[in-house]
Amino acid sequence: MRKLFDTLSRTLFLYNFSIRSRLILYFLFLVLLPTTIISVTVYNKSADIITRNVNTSIENNFNLVQDNLAQRFEAANNSMIALYLNSEFADLISSNRPTDSTGIINELAALDKILENFPANGTSGSSFVPMLYMLNRPEYTQYNFSRRVFNIDLISLKPWYLGIPAKSDFTVVGLSSLDSRYTLKFARRLFGIRHAQLPFVGLLTIDIPVAEFSTLLEHYKPTPGSKVYIADGTGTIAISPEPGLIGQNINTQEYYSKMNAPAADSAGLHSFHQMIGGENMLVSYRTIDNTGWTILSFSPVRELNGELAAFRRVMYIVIGICMLVSLMMALLLSENISAPIRKFIQSMSHAESGNFNITIRYRRKDEFAYLFNRYNKLLQQIKALIDKLYVTELRKKEAELQTLQAQINPHFLYNTLDSINWIAINHDIPEISNMVTSLSDFFRYSLSKGRNIIPLRDELRQVESYLEIQQFRFQDRLEYELEETDPKLLEECLVVKLSLQPLVENALIHGIQQRRGQGRIRIRVETSQGILSVSVFDDGVGADPERLNLLLANPQPGNQSYGIRNVHMRIQQFFGASYGIRYYANTEDGCGLLAVIRFPVVTTWDEVSEDVDDDRSG
Repeated sequence: MRKLFDTLSRTLFLYNFSIRSRLILYFLFLVLLPTTIISVTVYNKSADIITRNVNTSIENNFNLVQDNLAQRFEAANNSMIALYLNSEFADLISSNRPTDSTGIINELAALDKILENFPANGTSGSSFVPMLYMLNRPEYTQYNFSRRVFNIDLISLKPWYLGIPAKSDFTVVGLSSLDSRYTLKFARRLFGIRHAQLPFVGLLTIDIPVAEFSTLLEHYKPTPGSKVYIADGTGTIAISPEPGLIGQNINTQEYYSKMNAPAADSAGLHSFHQMIGGENMLVSYRTIDNTGWTILSFSPVRELNGELAAFRRVMYIVIGICMLVSLMMALLLSENISAPIRKFIQSMSHAESGNFNITIRYRRKDEFAYLFNRYNKLLQQIKALIDKLYVTELRKKEAELQTLQAQINPHFLYNTLDSINWIAINHDIPEISNMVTSLSDFFRYSLSKGRNIIPLRDELRQVESYLEIQQFRFQDRLEYELEETDPKLLEECLVVKLSLQPLVENALIHGIQQRRGQGRIRIRVETSQGILSVSVFDDGVGADPERLNLLLANPQPGNQSYGIRNVHMRIQQFFGASYGIRYYANTEDGCGLLAVIRFPVVTTWDEVSEDVDDDRSG
């Protein structure tokens, strides 16, 4: 079991979290897992029950719609039969064709009168509009005083007429229009029932306004936002409570293609979810027997799942309360365990930065108390050893420095250079005098009485002395410029000694010396947001700044950048990793290289010490 738990923890990267976070996660997991499983199980079971109830309700509504529709169709059929069996009507359609125009007119008038009185004689009280199409009566076209009786040739090529089954007596033709309004058309074949041979004599149709059927659907909507309508076999909406939908064809809709999928061919209720108009809808449909028509219902899922949504809110509240209580208990438990560990980590951080004077105070009497007591004793022993080692190393460094300074006698050097200078003056050789003076100044600023941090003014003077000496060597090939700088800035700002001269030497040897003709070196000093920037421009042959910056981070022994790397490390040693040297392309001169040294703006040695301490603690 433990191996399984460890494997699961590694897989989920739990060991990358703190102990406190893991304790909270473990506790929440143990509490929320059973709560969530129970809630989800109950929710899914409730969802299944509600879904079954919704489907049952929709199916019952479809049954009622189909039954009412069948009753209306049967009423239409009965009305047509009643007219068919009317004695006068049966005699007229069963008699032989009149031989003269008078007989034709009398027959047409008699049939028109019977059809005109048909609504009053109907059996259902509906607003029926009957029409009769007689066989072999071309004369009816000449005497067109009737709007109800016609020759059958008038409809012989109509698609709806051609679609009437040959052996069917009563047929639901489908959606039609009469007097600018939609109707449902029904048809019945007529035979001469008073004739011995029962010949086919014509076709009787009746048109019933769709509005009389549409009212049926108003009462069978599953939800207030649902839509119910009936489409014929071609996908045209035939019956709908919304008049604007009647006559629209839906066979191009995505849901219609799902309705006609092979899996949907079986009889019964079918349902699926579909996004319609940006809303998730439950589409339910069923084919009406013997007609090929389809009842469709579109119900917003949010309305169908109203009870489920309420239950889901309650479930979320319960889970939220459990999570809140679990979180509070987990925080309390984890705090009791992780607080001593955090104290231990904090103390180790101080010890890592060199502060061994902090001891852990712990009042409990548990395993942590024993651990902290042993740790405090260990810190005391380490501090004693470090103090002893520090004093030893400090004395060693002081001895080495004194030995080195003893090897260099600055007074002897200055006196010798001063003697050479006077000899040059006596012999009227100003070039040697100037060179010796510059060399003397160069060494004076280089030694700086053993100091490592000097004013910026002294660093610039040392570089200027170096450039004066080099100008004797390069003559007209070298031109240099120290751009004007605020005297107060030069006087107050402190920098690392011998940080600028190696950059100038590098620009001279590897930049100016390698080019043809005269070269130029410029030095610029500027401050911005507490940063002192000293820039060295040269218009020499240039180099790849990225490669030079990479060498600063990863020096190679013997490489020309090793001395520059030494300067870079010294600056960071005194001021921190945020400062040092950075190379750029010299875009101002169009060629060459730009080296920038970044110092913090400091004016006292105490500020230098603070910068070093801040960097080490950070």
